[in-house]
Amino acid sequence: MKKALLSLFSAVSISLAQEAPEVSVWSYTGPDLFTSMIIATATMDWNGEEQIAEDKKGPGDPKLKKDEIAIYGDENGLIAAELTQVPKGAKITVEMSGEGFLKPSKWSGTTRRAHDVMHIFPKAVWDYEVLRQVIEQRPANVTIKVNIDGKELPEVNETVVLRSINDCPFYILFDEAGEDFDDISFMFAAYVNENHPWINGLLKEALDVGKDTGIIESFDGYQSGDPDVVVAQVFAIWNALQRRGIKYSSITTTTPSKYASSQSVRFLDESVQHSQANCVDGSVLMASILRKIGIDVYLVMVPGHCFIAFMNGEGDDAELIGLETTMLGQDNLKPLKDLPKLPAKIKHKEHNASFKTFEAAVNSANESLEEHVEAFDEGDDPEVQMISIEEARQLGIMPLASGKKKE
Repeated sequence: MKKALLSLFSAVSISLAQEAPEVSVWSYTGPDLFTSMIIATATMDWNGEEQIAEDKKGPGDPKLKKDEIAIYGDENGLIAAELTQVPKGAKITVEMSGEGFLKPSKWSGTTRRAHDVMHIFPKAVWDYEVLRQVIEQRPANVTIKVNIDGKELPEVNETVVLRSINDCPFYILFDEAGEDFDDISFMFAAYVNENHPWINGLLKEALDVGKDTGIIESFDGYQSGDPDVVVAQVFAIWNALQRRGIKYSSITTTTPSKYASSQSVRFLDESVQHSQANCVDGSVLMASILRKIGIDVYLVMVPGHCFIAFMNGEGDDAELIGLETTMLGQDNLKPLKDLPKLPAKIKHKEHNASFKTFEAAVNSANESLEEHVEAFDEGDDPEVQMISIEEARQLGIMPLASGKKKE
């Protein structure tokens, strides 16, 4: 999945013609280090059961091809020391550290063969708490110290950019034309946080709405076995968020990166607190709450847009239902605190208006699902993706914690 073996991008350019070993910094995302990616993929195995690192390979693991760059150390690493012109049998020690965010991380070993270019990934000891608090991009220094056969090479110090925790990378580019890339759009699943401490409060509000209007009596996911009950639960959450005054905001601007395409994504609490959400923000907000009550949910990516889809049940008879979250703000409903005092006539009117918008949001999203069904099945179009949150969790994508306390 991760093209660490094929990429020739480095934070510092190198020359393969030099005879003496040379050292530079290599990063999967170039000079931009995405804090969101470092945290969310901390437990992810990019390569499955195969061993890619030369120092860990067994007889059944893939052999290094002629045009591939050899890697040693942590094959799931994101940052490495790039060495050139290294002889066979060289005893190497690498120490890597990052100013305030990466504690000294070491690797020691012996090369199995001569390498024109090799990447050594010490097991990175990230300071995750520091990374989580990066809300504005800032420069930082990476230091690499290398010893080969007892000889210290000149220390390498390079400047990288720590990207905001809200910057979500979704493509890693390997050529300037954008024809060779890694699709990492599963990173959007990291912003779906079913464990967010605000969700219980939001669910209580939705339950109060549901009981007051007769929509639902409880949240039980698929336990009822009735697809209509599942949809009713989703509508109760929709209605409660509308009463929170969530409005669509098209703001998605993020600082460009030469080697990665990214988008700024708000955390759940930011969308709720500021009552604003773009298409991705609203989708991860709704998906987070649905995950909490046990509903199987997807982030649906189509060119220039995002919405969600959810299963209305379990088993072969279950159907996938789309929901266009940007339509949340189309009704101006009274806030939840006013609901008990509203006359029955007003409640009925607001309920009908909210449900009408909900139906329109379902119809709009379902049309888009139908329009792109072949592209979803083929999986060849990088701009058309169906991201299963459950599969992303199984892959190892962890939800990002915003650090907000309960509300």
